[in-house]
Amino acid sequence: MVVNTKEVTDKDFNIKRLAEELRNLSFKDHICIGCGICESSCPVSAITVGDMGAIIRNNSPQPKLVIDEHECVLCGICSGVCPADALTFSIANQPISEIPAYPKYNADVEIDDDKCIYCQKCEIACPREAITIARSLPDRSKLVTGEIEIAEDTCVYCGICEELCPADAIDVDRTPEAETINVDKDKCVYCLVCKKSCPVTAIKASCRICSYGDYDINLEDAVTKGSSFIDDELCIKCGWCEGVCPTEAVKVKKPFEGLLKIHQDKCTACGTCVDICPCDVLSFPKPAKSGDIVDNVAKEEQYCIKCGACARACPVEAIEVQISNVDYIPTKSKSWSEKFEALKN
Repeated sequence: MVVNTKEVTDKDFNIKRLAEELRNLSFKDHICIGCGICESSCPVSAITVGDMGAIIRNNSPQPKLVIDEHECVLCGICSGVCPADALTFSIANQPISEIPAYPKYNADVEIDDDKCIYCQKCEIACPREAITIARSLPDRSKLVTGEIEIAEDTCVYCGICEELCPADAIDVDRTPEAETINVDKDKCVYCLVCKKSCPVTAIKASCRICSYGDYDINLEDAVTKGSSFIDDELCIKCGWCEGVCPTEAVKVKKPFEGLLKIHQDKCTACGTCVDICPCDVLSFPKPAKSGDIVDNVAKEEQYCIKCGACARACPVEAIEVQISNVDYIPTKSKSWSEKFEALKN
C-alpha cells in the first residue's frame, strides 16, 4: 500500500511517499530562480512554474512553482536538473546528490585561502549573498608608530586640533578653569595635522614611519587574516566572485555553456528580465553622454548561467537563451541522460 503525505510550510513543500523505500521531494521557494527547467523536464507534467515576472516584481505570496502531488511519481528528475538546487530528492533520507548512481552537474566554486587577501569584493559582488568573508585586521598600533606630546603650560585649549584630527584621537575639555586635553594614542596615526595647526606651537609630534620607512614595521604584523565561506545552498555558480577577485583566488565551474541573445528590436525595456535575473547579468545601460543611443537592455554575459529565467519571463519574447553544452556526471539510466541532453537547445 502506498501512503501519500504532503506537508506544506509557507511556500515550500515536502512530498513523501512510503513504499518499499521512503522517497522524499522537498522544495525551497527562496532558492528557486524560476527558470522552468524542472517544469520542462518533468516526464509526467506534474510541475507548474508561476508567472515569475509578477511574483518577483510584486513580491507576491504566490509560490514560484506548484507540484501536483497526485501526478508526481517521485522520480527525482526535477531535483537532478535544477541548477539552483531548490528541489531536493531523497531516497531513504539520503539526497540523490550524494548517491553515485544518480547524475549531477559538474559545477563547483572554490576559494583558495592561500591566495585570498580577504578584500571582500566577492562578498559584495555576489548577487545571492552566498559568500561570507570573515577577516581579522592587523593591530593598527603596530603599523603606525610615533611620538606626541602636548605642553599644557603653552596650550590655550582652543580645540582646533580636536576639530581637525582625522582619527578623532584628541579630546579637549574647554570648561573655564578646568581645561584639559588628552590624546588617545591607540587612535592617533601621527599624521602631524595637530602639530601643524596649533596656533601656539604647543604640540610636539613625530612619525617614526615617516622617518624610518617600512623598516620600522614587522611585515607579519601587517597581514590581514581571515576565512571564506560559500553557502552551497544559495550559490548558483554565476562567476561574479571569480570575475572581481584581484588575486585570482576564486575558481568557478559552470554546468552550462551557451549564448544569451537580446533582440533589441523586440525589447520594450519593461525591466522584467532585469528583475528576475538571479545573476545580475542584465541592466539598463546609461549613455556616456547626452544624445547617445544605447541598447534597451545591456548584458554581462560572462556571469550568465544560461538558466533561461529571463527568456521565460520576457513578455515579448525578446530574449533567447541557447545551451550548447551541459557538463554533468553521466549515468547508466537512459531516461535521466535524455533529460540532461534535452537541456541543449
